[in-house]
Amino acid sequence: MVRSRTLEGITVLLVDDDPEELAVVGTLLRSEGADVTTVARVEDALRALHSAPPRVLVSDLVIPGHDGFTLIRRVRRLEKEDGGDLPALAISGFGNAEQRRYALAEGFDEYLSKPVHERIVATVARMASTPRC
Repeated sequence: MVRSRTLEGITVLLVDDDPEELAVVGTLLRSEGADVTTVARVEDALRALHSAPPRVLVSDLVIPGHDGFTLIRRVRRLEKEDGGDLPALAISGFGNAEQRRYALAEGFDEYLSKPVHERIVATVARMASTPRC
């Protein structure tokens, strides 16, 4: 019997400065069929966004240099056809309600506290299937 892969055909841009987290979460998403691009810096994420727009953006909030908040602000300033309305998931090791509220207010659509391994596939699948206004 062939197992259905939840994220088949969904492209994901994963941004995290932790190489281990990039590897683990990237492998998890790929195992469910996602085509995942992984980057460790905001500047690389913006380049990747322009060269191959993903269906879902997943970004850590704490990234040296420019953080995930800077990234989402820059994404939301883009025109819709350039990815400005891209579904975006914030992930963070600081799982407090205040940071969640701030992440959503800044433009992220969803927020997950690390570790995200048990919840990320379902969250990305839901985000990829939800129409944007």
